[in-house]
Amino acid sequence: MSPAPGHFDDCIIVDWSAAAQPSSGTDSCWVAYGALHGAGRVTSSNYATRQETSQAIEARLERSLAQGRRTLICVDVSFGFPAGAARILGLKGAPAWRALWSGIEEQSVDDEKNRNNRFEVANEFNRASGTRVFWGRPIAKNFEKYEWLPIKNVSVDGLLDSPLPRLRASEELAGPGVISNWMLVGKGAVGGQVLTCLPYLERLRTTLDGQLGVWPFEGLGDVGTPVVLAETWFGLFDWKGEKGSCRDEQQVRGTLKAIKALGPTGVAALFCPASVTALSKKRQREILAEEGWTFGVC
Repeated sequence: MSPAPGHFDDCIIVDWSAAAQPSSGTDSCWVAYGALHGAGRVTSSNYATRQETSQAIEARLERSLAQGRRTLICVDVSFGFPAGAARILGLKGAPAWRALWSGIEEQSVDDEKNRNNRFEVANEFNRASGTRVFWGRPIAKNFEKYEWLPIKNVSVDGLLDSPLPRLRASEELAGPGVISNWMLVGKGAVGGQVLTCLPYLERLRTTLDGQLGVWPFEGLGDVGTPVVLAETWFGLFDWKGEKGSCRDEQQVRGTLKAIKALGPTGVAALFCPASVTALSKKRQREILAEEGWTFGVC
């Protein structure tokens, strides 16, 4: 029997980090765990590396699945890029979001010490596509080898300027403070988080094939799988009064509590945002095939 829309036993909220070495506290990986209905406290854990974070989440999901419990995972990372990105980047296959996830995963290197090649990946996408889509790298001399990845959002000799928009549709509606996924370095930069997180999500999706659904790519509305994976943005929820050792811990704990307070009906409503259905059929197709949507943008 299919679960009631919006009804989940458990929730996991993830604040990702693109740190280049093991770290804790501010700007590291934080995860909150808690039940979405009934009693039960919210717990939070801080992991030093992305590998530890991924392993902990997968272990928690395995236990939940074994117990027949349904889980909603919300990650503070964009699951897609503006429509047309897969084509510009030369990533073939349909749907486009799968081509993007698998294409980035195939090029990604990220070890147990958080050493990763996100700047190399962005540089190679720019070079191979002949288009300057990604930008932002450290100014240190050892990063000068990434000649196709400019330090700032400027034109690059030998590359076309990007024809793609800075933000996706959901990001334009989310309100002030949203940063472009194309930006890898700078205040509030999120591009590095996207390039380091999507490979882990792609592997999790493959590991839990048939049990995990990615919203909204696999259906607008509650996709009905035992595990539902969605992107979110903490700026959409009221977490300011939450206690925590740092802002990151406050955000994951407070966001989980805010989602729980919505109840199943409220959660189900966020899976069917009116702002998506109000768009043209063409834009809806682009969103479901490539861009994705942010859970919480109504």
